[in-house]
Amino acid sequence: MMLSASSVRGADGVQVPDPSIMLPVAPAAAKAGAPSCIKPGTRLTYFGMTASIPGSYKQLVQDENGNWVDQNTGKRYGEQDIPSAASAAYNVIQVGSVGGGIVQLSTKLYLLDTSTNRCTFSMGGGMVGHAGCAADYWIGPDVLGQMQEVNAQGLKILRMPYTVAGKMYKAIRFQTEDATSYNARVYDLDTGLLIYYGSRVQGAPVYTPPIGGAGTTGLGQGSTQLVSGWIAEIKDIDVPWKNAAPPQWVGQFRQLSYTGMQTTVVPAAGSRLDRPMTTTLMPKARGREWVRFTNHIVIQSIQGMPPEQAQQESASGSASIGVLWIPPEALASLRPQQVIERHDLVGTTIAVSNAGQGFVTLSETGPLHRIDSTYDTRTGILSAITLTQQIGLATITHNLRLTARP
Repeated sequence: MMLSASSVRGADGVQVPDPSIMLPVAPAAAKAGAPSCIKPGTRLTYFGMTASIPGSYKQLVQDENGNWVDQNTGKRYGEQDIPSAASAAYNVIQVGSVGGGIVQLSTKLYLLDTSTNRCTFSMGGGMVGHAGCAADYWIGPDVLGQMQEVNAQGLKILRMPYTVAGKMYKAIRFQTEDATSYNARVYDLDTGLLIYYGSRVQGAPVYTPPIGGAGTTGLGQGSTQLVSGWIAEIKDIDVPWKNAAPPQWVGQFRQLSYTGMQTTVVPAAGSRLDRPMTTTLMPKARGREWVRFTNHIVIQSIQGMPPEQAQQESASGSASIGVLWIPPEALASLRPQQVIERHDLVGTTIAVSNAGQGFVTLSETGPLHRIDSTYDTRTGILSAITLTQQIGLATITHNLRLTARP
């Protein structure tokens, strides 16, 4: 469904970079304020699981060395197993700014190893959305309270009691479905928060090997993708710099560039691979307390191969932790070993690990990763970042430094 021009603006008419996917069913949320539980520093945590369930266990794929030959085209095909897959993760959302009908969010995804119950950092990002309806994480409770129930083919909006993790909520459920997919989101009517989400998508059919070794190929059912998740925690973090204004350069910079190295070490194999990398931040939109930017990442490959490239959407706000800036006056008040945030569900702690002449470093430590974010005390800018991850037998480190200061 297309959004009208007015629906992608905040309550004060400012253009919103990341309008919510829920606005088509709750357009009034574009003009609503944030729920009372959403403030700078608020942290939401969702636990989610995904699974891919094969509808068939083998399929034919084009393969010049395959044993199967299409009698009409002469193309050869090979037999390929269709595996199942599953994963679990925590999605952590931190509110960095609220005001003017707009909210800035930073997100971190932590994969959970269910065999050891340990988490590791997977990826981060950020967005700037409507205060009354950010992504699908909440819809203003006043808006939800005025919504009419719908029970039609393909769309259901129904009020109901709903239990999550042993807690009963007065809730409203949004559900869409068609021949190949199903999607449901359930919101708490009192707070407006998303408390459950689930989806099912049926994959396209696949060609299967002929029964008996020759003849006509079969048409098997494609894999089914399942997603399910629910709210695990809401907590207010007292971020020391949440009330400080951003440095002046935040509203002026045109580009920030970082250069460094990706290093992969496998001690058991005695191997080490160094690959130069760069990341370039380009502002996409700005407000008084936030900036929305695109991060373009380039990692060089071995000689003769094209580089790996990726683009990441992100954002920083006044109460963000470990992102683009901390105001100089706030950096001056931080002390070594000062704890900024703990997250027991994912097993992480963020604390001041080092403070010296001209710099302060915040470190996020978890069971299988560490993120060191170093800030320049004069400008408050993120001047260096190091991410170290233990992935299987390998230790992978990304080390980046700012190449030019604003």
